Amino acid sequence: MMKLKILPVSFVILLHMATVAHNYPFDFENKQYNEQVQTVLFHPFGEQLLDPVFDLREPEKLLLSFDLLGDLASVFQYTIIHCSHNWEPSELQPSQYINGYHEDEIRDYRFSVNTLTPYIHYRLEFPSNNLIPILSGNYLLVVYDQDMSEDKILLTRRFQVVEQKAGIVARVAQRPRNPAYATKKHQLDVEVRYEGVFNLNPNESIKLVIKQNGRDDNAIYNLKPSHIYGDKLTYEYTEETVFDGGNQFRNFDMKSFKYQSERIQAIFMQNEHYEVRLWPDESRTFSSYVTEPDLHGKKYIQARTEQITDIEGDYAWVEFFLKYPAPLTHGDLYIIGALNDFRLDVKSRMNYNYRLKGYEASLFLKQGYYNYLYGILERGETVADITLIEGDHWETQNEYTIMVFYRRPGTSYDQLIGYHSLVAHQ
Repeated sequence: MMKLKILPVSFVILLHMATVAHNYPFDFENKQYNEQVQTVLFHPFGEQLLDPVFDLREPEKLLLSFDLLGDLASVFQYTIIHCSHNWEPSELQPSQYINGYHEDEIRDYRFSVNTLTPYIHYRLEFPSNNLIPILSGNYLLVVYDQDMSEDKILLTRRFQVVEQKAGIVARVAQRPRNPAYATKKHQLDVEVRYEGVFNLNPNESIKLVIKQNGRDDNAIYNLKPSHIYGDKLTYEYTEETVFDGGNQFRNFDMKSFKYQSERIQAIFMQNEHYEVRLWPDESRTFSSYVTEPDLHGKKYIQARTEQITDIEGDYAWVEFFLKYPAPLTHGDLYIIGALNDFRLDVKSRMNYNYRLKGYEASLFLKQGYYNYLYGILERGETVADITLIEGDHWETQNEYTIMVFYRRPGTSYDQLIGYHSLVAHQ
């Protein structure tokens, strides 16, 4: 049983100051702030491929886990922060959305065994007995060492608490309304039933959010209904709910370093880690669509069957290479997937190799099965274009998540009252 403790005065002061100023020393997204933190997973207990979401009325445990490179263990702290529908901190105080203490500890850890790369594996079953969210909505979980100063933050992870009040029906239209999108784009039509839940103007109180394959850069926020009926809202647009069809995710199987799976060219053992070289990739811009099941960009951390993945799974620098005749002049090329939390940052940005005529990058990854795509981020843009490398196909089986948020008049926070996922063409 985890020891109950009094909330430190320093934490209360820091959290209050940050809440007032909205000047937190971290970003409200999935991110690691310490180079030693690796392989962060946050999901329902026993369901690694599902998003960290639970029902407020019937809460199920979420499991947060991560590795800390090295052999020096510590007890870490964490807290949660309630957020708006678009991931800005709410105006609520912790006592309004937390039952229990506003800070708790992560004491469950084990040292790695028989690995080239030493690390400590941490686990947290959430909610704990000491800290329980009591409102629906978006939340950010923050893990830190002793206090929430900038140099003590380890990681942040988003999760959601839903209070299902609205029914959601969604589909990918057989024929997009814009003829130019035929055979390429996905157009979503959404219906939200709200009988007995809403009383005032839904244009102001309801926010619809749509995400594709876990990506944040191309998510659609603040969508207003196209039609309002007595008991439902509909979202039927020509442009506003259109996503690139893209292509099925590329993949590689790195569950074992004893053999080379289909996509692995070579495996090298170094002093402190492995190196895995993937076979060179090629552009699929003009290739025909090929149906190939994928994980919709996710990763599945798993070592060999005779290994305990949490503490015996090892690490490797994985080398990616995409053949490309000349360097881009209008943007940068990125690796996209859960293997880097779908982040378009310096770690996932590829560099051009003039001698080999292609883009290359390396990511430090734990044994497992991984999905990824290549995307181009134009100068000044925030949404990566995957179609320029991967092609654009209506047949692609993308996963979509639709969320309905409701701000009751007179309140200052967004409730998550509807959550629905679907896979196109299934």
